[in-house]
Amino acid sequence: MHALRRSKLRHLLDTRFKGDRGAFLKQSGLTKGRLSQLLDPDQPFGDVAARNLCERLSLDPGYFDQMDAQTVQWAVQFDALPQTIKDRWMDLVSMLGAPPGKP
Repeated sequence: MHALRRSKLRHLLDTRFKGDRGAFLKQSGLTKGRLSQLLDPDQPFGDVAARNLCERLSLDPGYFDQMDAQTVQWAVQFDALPQTIKDRWMDLVSMLGAPPGKP
């Protein structure tokens, strides 16, 4: 869920604010440090932060948790895969996210 929220935040920054972080900070009331935390994959992007940001930016409730139709379709197709293939896929994903030098 944290990754989805970060992805939606990046998309919002790129589309609605045209990459202008200053405009985003002004409208959202966040500090540079807090925005950096929300975008940092090692930091949580919790329910309260997502809800507060939706309110501050006048977004639909749950904006940061909603998946687009393509993502939902992919998730449904993934869920239909045999467990052995899902396990291999998850192994691959974990290797891609592992620190250098660790399998």
